Amino acid sequence: MTAVQPLTYPRQFRGMFTRVRESYTPLIEQARCALDEASVPSELRPFYDYVVRDNPQPSFMLLPLMFLAIADASGGITARHRKFLPPLMLALEACAVSDDTIDRTPMRSGRETFPLRFGESSATPFAGALIAMVAEQGRRIDPRAFNWTMRFFVELFSYELWERHNIYPVDTSTAVLEQWLDRRYRQTGSGVAYVLDTALLLSERAPLDDEVSLAFARLFQDVDDIVNVCERRALLGENDDIKMGAVTKPLIYALERVPALREQLDATWAKCRESAAAPVGSVHDGGVLSHAEIDAAFEPVRQAVLEIGVPATVCNSLHDLRICVAGTPRALRSVMAEMAGSWVERLRRAGDHELVTEAQLSQALDGIETAGAT
Repeated sequence: MTAVQPLTYPRQFRGMFTRVRESYTPLIEQARCALDEASVPSELRPFYDYVVRDNPQPSFMLLPLMFLAIADASGGITARHRKFLPPLMLALEACAVSDDTIDRTPMRSGRETFPLRFGESSATPFAGALIAMVAEQGRRIDPRAFNWTMRFFVELFSYELWERHNIYPVDTSTAVLEQWLDRRYRQTGSGVAYVLDTALLLSERAPLDDEVSLAFARLFQDVDDIVNVCERRALLGENDDIKMGAVTKPLIYALERVPALREQLDATWAKCRESAAAPVGSVHDGGVLSHAEIDAAFEPVRQAVLEIGVPATVCNSLHDLRICVAGTPRALRSVMAEMAGSWVERLRRAGDHELVTEAQLSQALDGIETAGAT
């Protein structure tokens, strides 16, 4: 049996993630080896290997680093944290399979996603098998963390089902789009809260305040949406979120400033809506979303999102950074400032754009006491 692929990290995220990489990589590698050595039915093994052993960058790779960082700051990484790291990483892989299937995403970290590689119909039994493995491992390690994991799956998949059946909203009024986006933030927030609060639980610490988790989720999602449009991630095989029917904060800001763009968006989504039931391969391989007519209708929206929506959303992210740190218990503020700050700092390398400066990052935390935190 061959060894797992050498580990790689997202190159554009630095800050805390660069600092902790050397010390936490051995723990991540141990977790990957444990997952590789897990008992897996032979029928499942080829699919499992594609996701676990043959994938050099585990899905949502930065979240396990955040799990370890918050544990480290809460009194140290314990044996329970190390034991729970493999099922936590496997839980994130199950989320990625579901997320990529719901969003019909063709590529993740430079590789074909599971639904593109094996087809959407394979995603349900595979995700089910992963969840069962997570449950079996997690229950043996810590029943409380197991219960939190199961609640996380229910919450996440509920939001994903809602999203799947509400893409390309017909009513593009600000009120409706804000409600749509709130659910998207809460979907992201369920994952952020699960990772950070499980680390705190295993350290016998109280969970973070809900407002802190939600602020981090907004920051997390907004940075991702900004990068998606500024770096034209669709040219690298990923989704163009707005063309796929998702609502983003930069889009809402652009529509508020230029109401006439709603007609352009409605025209774009009217055509794109035809692809809502199409499989991932046909959507991205010369399918409906590639038509020149759609590109022409969408271009004014994209430009307004870049010129109006992105700068306004950057300001939101700096505000949410402040909420994250100010609302965190003082003993954990230093690590929260570093974690959340690393996400916002990603905007210094958003394609050809430097959307935030070091001075802005520092000013966002003016007056918040973090010194002396462990």
